[in-house]
Amino acid sequence: MKWSIAEEKKIKKLYCQTKLSLEEIARMTGRSVAALNNRLTKLKVKRRKPLKFKYPSKITPALARIHAHLSGDGNLYHSKEKDCYGPWARYRKNLYRTKYYLVYNNNYQALLNEFWQDIFSTFGIRGKKSEKNRIRVTSKKAYELLKRLGAGGSFVWKIPKEITGSSNAIMKNWIRAFFDDEADFDDDGRIRVKCVNKKGLIQLLKMLRKFVPCHLTPKKGFYWGKTVCININKKDSPKFFSKIGSLRAGKIQRINAIK
Repeated sequence: MKWSIAEEKKIKKLYCQTKLSLEEIARMTGRSVAALNNRLTKLKVKRRKPLKFKYPSKITPALARIHAHLSGDGNLYHSKEKDCYGPWARYRKNLYRTKYYLVYNNNYQALLNEFWQDIFSTFGIRGKKSEKNRIRVTSKKAYELLKRLGAGGSFVWKIPKEITGSSNAIMKNWIRAFFDDEADFDDDGRIRVKCVNKKGLIQLLKMLRKFVPCHLTPKKGFYWGKTVCININKKDSPKFFSKIGSLRAGKIQRINAIK
C-alpha cells in the first residue's frame, strides 16, 4: 500500500513531536513497525537518541519508593518473547529473546505518576502505560539491581540493609510507599497492613517503630490465608501521617474524621 502525503506528515509529526514509541505509532496508523521504520528512513527523519541507563550510585528516596512499590502492588518478572521488532527481525537466527520487566499496578493516578517519575529520575529510562492502571518498565539492568536488593514477590520480598540502615528520610519513603499500596483501615480507625510475608513484615515493623508505635499480630501462627498484620492503634494513626505521610489523601481524611 502506497503512502499518501497526509500519512507521511502524520507519522513525521507523531515521531518528532511526541514521545510515542514506533509500536504505538504503528497501531495508530495501521501500518507495521517495519513499514513505518522504512518510511521514516526514506523521509530522512532524524532518529531519536536512545535513553542511556543511569546506574544509581547510592540508595535514594526515589529508589527506596520503587523498591517498596514493587514489593507491594508491583512485580518483577522475565519472559521469553518472539522478537518481531524491526525490519531485520526475519533474519535473526534466534527468534526469541528474554525480556525483563518491572510492573506496577495501582488505581491511584498520583501513585502511578510518582512511580513513573521515580523510574525516570533514578534510571534515566521511561516506563510505559501498558494498561489504564499499570506502568511497565523494560530493563534488564534495573531488574537485576532491584532483584539483588530483594524487591518483588509477595512471599519473598525483603528490605535490604542499604535501606534499613540508611537515613530516616529513606526509611520513611520506603514505609510511605509500601503503606500507600497495602495499608487499610478497620472500623475502629486503626491502620492495618496484611501480608503473607512474615519475615518482610518483621523488617518493616523494626523500621516503623523508630517513628510510630505499632505491633505485629498474631504473635504466633497466622491469620486466615496465612497472613500476618502490622497494626497501628487509633491514637497513634495521626502520628503516622504527620511523620510518614501518604499520597492517598482519602486515608488522612478518614483518620481526621474518626479523631
